Amino acid sequence: MIRGIDASEIARIAGVSRATISRVINNYAFVKPSTRDRVLKIIAQYGYSPNLSAQILAGKPSNTIGLFIILMDYASQKSRLEDTHINFMTERVINTAMSRGYYVLVYQVRDIIDPQEQKKISDMFTQSRIDAGVFVGFPSKCELIDSLIRRGFAVGVFDQYQPGREEPNRIVVRIDHQGLAGMVDYIAGLAYRDVMYIAADIQAQTGVDSFSIFKKAMEQNNLPVRPEYFVRAGALSKTHSEAALSAFMEQGIPLPECILCGNDIIALGVIGVLRRNGLLVPQDVSVVGSDDILVSQYFDPPLTTMRYDFDAMMKTLTAKVIDYVEAPFAQHFEDVYTGEIVIRGSCSRQ
Repeated sequence: MIRGIDASEIARIAGVSRATISRVINNYAFVKPSTRDRVLKIIAQYGYSPNLSAQILAGKPSNTIGLFIILMDYASQKSRLEDTHINFMTERVINTAMSRGYYVLVYQVRDIIDPQEQKKISDMFTQSRIDAGVFVGFPSKCELIDSLIRRGFAVGVFDQYQPGREEPNRIVVRIDHQGLAGMVDYIAGLAYRDVMYIAADIQAQTGVDSFSIFKKAMEQNNLPVRPEYFVRAGALSKTHSEAALSAFMEQGIPLPECILCGNDIIALGVIGVLRRNGLLVPQDVSVVGSDDILVSQYFDPPLTTMRYDFDAMMKTLTAKVIDYVEAPFAQHFEDVYTGEIVIRGSCSRQ
């Protein structure tokens, strides 16, 4: 064993980044097998260990952040379109944490309602295996998150909206969903009147707010809000959006001129269903998304969408959580990001 060797030196010898070292140590799935094998051999050769157990027993910080992500359709073993966005956000958390000398333990949450799942997450905090947690994809009203905050743990939440909850250890970075109103204004400017809104889980606070924003914006543009044109996809996934639109079309109700989707994944699923039914986008129906994920610009047709700076959001959230771990601050931190409309080929008058 070579004494004093650290993660940076292991990364240099292996010819990879420090973030890759963290992903290998934490058994993160998205690492090439050849890279994983090379890193593990070098770790074994040099006897490197973060020695987490010894640090915990000594009462020292673990220098580890937990990243908890709710996944949809987790039973599938295939790579999915949804993974590209989650992977991007995960990378930003890992890279930001590594730049501060922290590791990231990635935990994929399958069922947040399951008491055993909740206990596993809670135990990571109470057993000091992690110094703080970052939660992605959770509903705004989540008792698990609230209980961790009440017990004094540092918690960072992506896109949570809970007015009046301003505990210093509740660190929030969220999207300003009022941007949806701007997208409705843009659609109205194209002289569309019939607009369908396909939302994700309406039970989540952001889902409720988004529909309220959509309804108000439609009314302000003197556009009809037709109940049959509000469709719930159930989840932010391509599979759920395909099923939702297919079920709507089976009713024989005429399609609207434009379909506004809760995110880009839903929009891409919608375009697929329209095509399979012999319809063209945007010639027959225009489609609009939200988020501007990487594949949206390469889709055919390229997707008109609302762009948010997810890079900055995940970096800020991770950095502020670590700031709190190292020096707890007295004021609640919440950062709100607005979006910008990206006009592409999926929404236009032909």
